[in-house]
Amino acid sequence: MQGFEWAEDNFDATGPHEIQNRGLQVYFAPNIPPNTKVVNLANGVVEQFRDGEERPQHGYYADFESLERFCRKYHIPLNEINGIVSTLPVGFDEAGDPLRRGVA
Repeated sequence: MQGFEWAEDNFDATGPHEIQNRGLQVYFAPNIPPNTKVVNLANGVVEQFRDGEERPQHGYYADFESLERFCRKYHIPLNEINGIVSTLPVGFDEAGDPLRRGVA
């Protein structure tokens, strides 16, 4: 599905409704709330749109906090490096668990 490739590859999801049914908060552009940290589900890029800032007209975005909870629930490593989210482990012990990093 166009605009959803990153989520398909990382979560074995066939579409935004499926992944929403599994507990991930997905926003459909341009309905992204202002000042909300989101992840573009097409490419894993972290974005945040300020109040009054123009939103994309197409695409799917995951609420970042919801993504952290989703990954924790399904035991998927989650790492943000330089504004890009990855589900690859970064180490051998507790890789990518936001709770272990003191983020959540």
